[in-house]
Amino acid sequence: MARHGAEHVCVGSGSRSAPLVEAFAGNGRFAVHPHVDERSAAFFALGAGARSGRPAVVVTTSGTAAANLLPAIVEASQSEIPLVALTADRPASLRGTDANQTIDQVELFGRYPRLFVDVGLPEPTEAALGALRATVDEAWHAAVRAPRGPVHLNIQFDKPLEPTPLPGDVPPGLEASLASSRLDACLPPSAGAEAAANRSGGAASQASDTLGSGGAEAVSGSELAVLLQSARRLLVVCGPNHHPAVGRAALALAARFGAPLLADPLSGARFEEGAPQWTMASAGLYLGDPDVAAKLRPDLVLRIGRAPTSAAVCRFLELHSDVPQLALDAAHRWEDHLATSARALYGDPAVTLRDAIAAGETPPANDPGWHSLWRSADRAATDAVGPALAESWFEGAIAAVVAEALPERTTLFIGNSMPIRDVDDFARATGRSLRTVGFRGASGIDGNVSGALGAAVASGNPSAAIIGDLTLLHDAGALLANLPPAAALHLIVIQNGGGGIFRMLPISDYDPPFTQFVTMPQAVDLGAVAAAAGIPHRAVSSVAALREEIVRNSRRPGVRLTEARVDSRENWRQRVSVIEMARQAAREAL
Repeated sequence: MARHGAEHVCVGSGSRSAPLVEAFAGNGRFAVHPHVDERSAAFFALGAGARSGRPAVVVTTSGTAAANLLPAIVEASQSEIPLVALTADRPASLRGTDANQTIDQVELFGRYPRLFVDVGLPEPTEAALGALRATVDEAWHAAVRAPRGPVHLNIQFDKPLEPTPLPGDVPPGLEASLASSRLDACLPPSAGAEAAANRSGGAASQASDTLGSGGAEAVSGSELAVLLQSARRLLVVCGPNHHPAVGRAALALAARFGAPLLADPLSGARFEEGAPQWTMASAGLYLGDPDVAAKLRPDLVLRIGRAPTSAAVCRFLELHSDVPQLALDAAHRWEDHLATSARALYGDPAVTLRDAIAAGETPPANDPGWHSLWRSADRAATDAVGPALAESWFEGAIAAVVAEALPERTTLFIGNSMPIRDVDDFARATGRSLRTVGFRGASGIDGNVSGALGAAVASGNPSAAIIGDLTLLHDAGALLANLPPAAALHLIVIQNGGGGIFRMLPISDYDPPFTQFVTMPQAVDLGAVAAAAGIPHRAVSSVAALREEIVRNSRRPGVRLTEARVDSRENWRQRVSVIEMARQAAREAL
């Protein structure tokens, strides 16, 4: 693991996993993070992997400790974040018996891991250790090649579990033989996940055959350039991913072809150099207007990666499903949920886009007024809502000031539910680079605090997170025990007294059961939670006060909690009003 580039190891408490914990803790090449809650450990590792691009390792003992990894395994698979899960197990001879803390851990996580191996009891032979080395190599490569994701090694151990020497335990000469054997040099030190993917033959070309092609076809950069060259009204859509190079390449391609870019907050193209000119950051506010959507009809759409967060953008793509759409993905598969007739292409997105830019020998045939049309609508909508975002106090204004006030190169974890949607709709594109991280695979609120802590530790710099109150409470245990001393994280928690997102759904008109059983109102004192965790807390209720807190805490070490208190009903009224402002402004601009 160390040679491949693993840096962070998260361990839960337990006895059966003692051999693994002792090995990692005694090695000296890893940052080992203790966790009381295995679920928190797994999401912490997930945040670290999303931020660093290299798999982090999570280690658990047997039984339900291992089962607690499932939510993070699911998210890792859906979000394509590399993760290595090592679960300790009882010997196979105890399976199916009433032995204490013994459950069936074989393929415990179903189809979500990219690879599962049930590793037998350790054998002190060169052949067995060589096979173990090969298993670890295979697992690492499965985690980092496209599509990236989790791997699960279930490792059996018998007693004694502590590192007590026993007579005859290690055959004579084995240690000296291993020290001088080629096993220790079978793989050179890795520069990280990208190098490992390259050793496995390249991310795009070596995707698992079990995924199926789904009709997708390989495409080179020059071939993609030809496909894009004739479009007069090209639209580029970049969805969530955890590869900053993809976002930068999408921006460069938009500039090369004069195309408007719809960039998800997790795309890497929303907060990056060049983004203000090419990214239509307010599109989610006005594309829901039928007149605006009709006037902005493209003649070709290039989609990169997963479907975007914005429901308005997704509906826009569905509305124009008769328009040719190209979907570029890192692995040869087709998984889009939108009702479009997209042509599925596969290839490493960053490499393919860069090659397409370089391959363009002649100027594109795009309509010179196409980009200006989008810019007019986007600028009009942005200007229309600007005063409300600066002067009003609702969740959209909170998202806007967070993205605006954070220093360049800050890592920003964006929580699920409303925060990711509010950042998408209300945060302007900026040329200041921000590294965004989020869990949009399964889109749960579980483990978001742990994931933010993991991303902060992996970044090595002061970071921030914007999450909801239920999200914080769901994972409050991450703050109450084993808080990593190296974490520098500013938690900005939107306190609206429950699940505000559900006001968007038709069920909100039916009460009961809406309030009690859907929004689940809560009145937990977040200041008391912060006090119990031993972290600073401040409540704010204005844009100016929140901006002051962001600036004040932007370079401070440790974990801090700022509680942004809003009224749920007033928030919804403001949101509806601002969206209508944006739509009207865009209509008038077109």
